[in-house]
Amino acid sequence: MLPAVPRAAYRVVNRTTMPPDEDLGAFRRASVNAAIVKAVGDAPVTRWYRGSAFNAVRRQLASLRGQLAANGGAVATTQADVDAARAAGTVAGILGVEGADAVGDDLERFDELAAGGVKVVGLIHLGHNQFGTTSMPWLQYVAAFPRRRPTSTGLTPLGRAAVARLDALGVVIDVAHADRSTTLDVVDLSTRPVISSHAGAAAAGDGAFARFLDDDELRAVASTGGVVGLWPYSHRGRGVATVAGLVDHARYIADLVGPEHLCIGTDMNGVPGLMDGYRGETDLPVITAALLGRGFDADETRGILGENIGRVLRTALA
Repeated sequence: MLPAVPRAAYRVVNRTTMPPDEDLGAFRRASVNAAIVKAVGDAPVTRWYRGSAFNAVRRQLASLRGQLAANGGAVATTQADVDAARAAGTVAGILGVEGADAVGDDLERFDELAAGGVKVVGLIHLGHNQFGTTSMPWLQYVAAFPRRRPTSTGLTPLGRAAVARLDALGVVIDVAHADRSTTLDVVDLSTRPVISSHAGAAAAGDGAFARFLDDDELRAVASTGGVVGLWPYSHRGRGVATVAGLVDHARYIADLVGPEHLCIGTDMNGVPGLMDGYRGETDLPVITAALLGRGFDADETRGILGENIGRVLRTALA
């Protein structure tokens, strides 16, 4: 979550394709009662804050708490919180961190994050880090953020220790940006459901897009009881071009591993472009109709729209 000035600059660069900036009130307007909301812990974001990278994560989490409160919602740390938000028609925000670079080599910082309500952590984000390797190391192509290419891929010894620590804390691990080696390593080591919160199926779309998962990765995530988030991203020919294309991914993944391993991962405010026919959370009914139109029954569609990820998060919210 970038501060206002660099966020505005990013939006100017992508002004012809980027959807409008949404506040967290968008969830309520879209009748969404629970959503994972994330701070970002790697350099492209944390470097814009004064102080340490970890303090930048603290500040982002505090901002998310404030935004939720300002929009009639609250942080959910238990299943009862989620149930209460649904009953009241408000928003339960489940805190997460995308990119654990800011933790450094001090794994006790995961304890602090968990104690502060963080229930989801993506160890890897935009760059290779101390825990593992990313599927799309965008930073190595940007001179301002040089990164050395690692000599090997997958989880590092510290990454393996981090998986054990997060499992012990009951925190769900998100492999959305991890490469194949890191994804399979996490699945092999974790004793809990693993998610890929915003992704797609390589065989259902642009197979050259490294952010999409091959069949082995999809089966691996599903084998843990986890879910893959359907991602409405589209930019410069990558991602899914249309709502029908998104449902192609849903159909492919459902046929491969079952519809119970699908959810929606919009990556709100984090993408430079979205597919045609979808401009934000209030267009979720468009996705609902498209799923129903492609053979998903009402129960399966409800699962994709929230019940499946709710099942996974229930362990973290125990």
